[in-house]
Amino acid sequence: MKSLSFSLLACSALIGGSSLATEVDSVTYEHISAEPMKIEQRSRTVLGQSYNYPKGIPALYAYSIRIKPGQKTDWHKHEIPFFASIISGSLIVDYGSKGKLTFEKGMSFVEAIDWCHQGYSASNKETVIFGLYLAQLRPNQVKPVACDGPQ
Repeated sequence: MKSLSFSLLACSALIGGSSLATEVDSVTYEHISAEPMKIEQRSRTVLGQSYNYPKGIPALYAYSIRIKPGQKTDWHKHEIPFFASIISGSLIVDYGSKGKLTFEKGMSFVEAIDWCHQGYSASNKETVIFGLYLAQLRPNQVKPVACDGPQ
C-alpha cells in the first residue's frame, strides 16, 4: 500500500459555539503529502447521496493534499463527509459503475460516502486539493478505508 503523510489539525466546534484546536498524530497513507490548513465550514455528495454530520463532539480535519502527475490513490472509501476543493491541477475520480468525474482548479465537492473510488492527478503538474473531513472528535474516522476495487 502506498503511503500518505497526514499531519492533522482538529478544530472542535463544541456545543455553544466555542472551538478548540488540537494537534493530532501523523498518519502514513499513499505517498501523498497532506498539510493541515485552517478552515471555516460547508448537502449532497458527488453521487447524490445525502449525509448527516457524525454524532458525538464534532471535529473538522483540514488537509492540503498533493498528488503528483499521473499518481493514483489506491481504491478506497470515506466513512464520513469529506469536502474537497481543487486548488491547482485537475483530478479524475473513478467511481466504478457510477462513472468517472473530472474536477478542475476552482471546483469543490463533497466526496462519495461508503462508495469505493480511485482518484488520480490528470495534470502535468502536481494537483493540490483542500480537503476537509466533517468528523467527530472520537473515534477518529478520518483515514480512508481500503477497498478491493470498483463497485
